Amino acid sequence: MTEITTPIAQQTIQAILTPALMISACGLLLLGLNNRYAIVISRIRILNDEKRRKLADPEGIDREYVDALRFESVLQQIPSLLTRANYLRRSLIFLWLGVIGYLVSSILLGLGLFFGLNAAAFAVWIFLLGLVSAAVGVVFALLDITLAFRVLKLEVEIY
Repeated sequence: MTEITTPIAQQTIQAILTPALMISACGLLLLGLNNRYAIVISRIRILNDEKRRKLADPEGIDREYVDALRFESVLQQIPSLLTRANYLRRSLIFLWLGVIGYLVSSILLGLGLFFGLNAAAFAVWIFLLGLVSAAVGVVFALLDITLAFRVLKLEVEIY
């Protein structure tokens, strides 16, 4: 076991806290994305329910209401919303993998100090994989943002 001096302890704590800060950053992203994911899923369910009601009673369509246009809008929106949900799901998965990478790198650094394991290089690689994973998650979130505007345009342009 390595003798722990104050400078070594300070450096180790700093090294262990760096991934922890990244966990906080990912946590904020995850919180926002979880909320958006839930909203998209809810919207899909509402539109799908509306579609089912119209399909179940095609003769009962109120001609005064612009049902045909609305029905077409719903049919166009559902696939796009499913794609958005898939982007958000992937974003969440990759951000969680990033968090796991940060946690594992912190643990490896701590174990290296207390048990004399030479795990620093491995911890850095795990940390970098966590960063790459978080970056991929952000890319999927950006894809969702892009598609969100297209879905909004479908909703607005149909009328």
